[in-house]
Amino acid sequence: MVLPIVLLTIENEEDRLFMEGLYLEYHQLMYGMALRVTRSNELAQDAVSDSILALIQKISLLRTFDCNKLRSYIVITVRHTAISLLKKDKREVVAGDAAFEDLSDGYAVDERVLSRAGVEGVKNAIRRLPQREQDIMMMRYFREMDDNEIADALGIRPVSVRVQLSRARRHLAELLGKEGL
Repeated sequence: MVLPIVLLTIENEEDRLFMEGLYLEYHQLMYGMALRVTRSNELAQDAVSDSILALIQKISLLRTFDCNKLRSYIVITVRHTAISLLKKDKREVVAGDAAFEDLSDGYAVDERVLSRAGVEGVKNAIRRLPQREQDIMMMRYFREMDDNEIADALGIRPVSVRVQLSRARRHLAELLGKEGL
């Protein structure tokens, strides 16, 4: 695997080594997510490259994340980058479901919802939400990110996170209500 040349432009050696390690560890995951979204090898490679550029700008933030938050942040960055590339290319967006494939039952989800619907019921309902609402619910409840971390990941203001999270919760409650959970 060849490291992106842009990593060589990072002046701080610790930052460069951190990003090289991140790239080596997550490249396959990043490419797989981008490929699921774009359905094109060329666009997937572009999405990974553009994501690396975006992640370089957030090195100090990335260093603060535990491995689960870091993985989630990377997946969501790649997904949003790939979707943006598709929109620029005026192609149909095909969003993947891969971000939910590895969720375990151990994450902190609101116990009231869990007690009624169970983890699998909640996961299934979340999968039926619009992609943006899926992302925000996953970051808040499964990856335990706060408003500022979510805002950084999505490129929005923290107040917008709270509004979108409120909408997502309402939609989730409606879906669970329709299923009698």
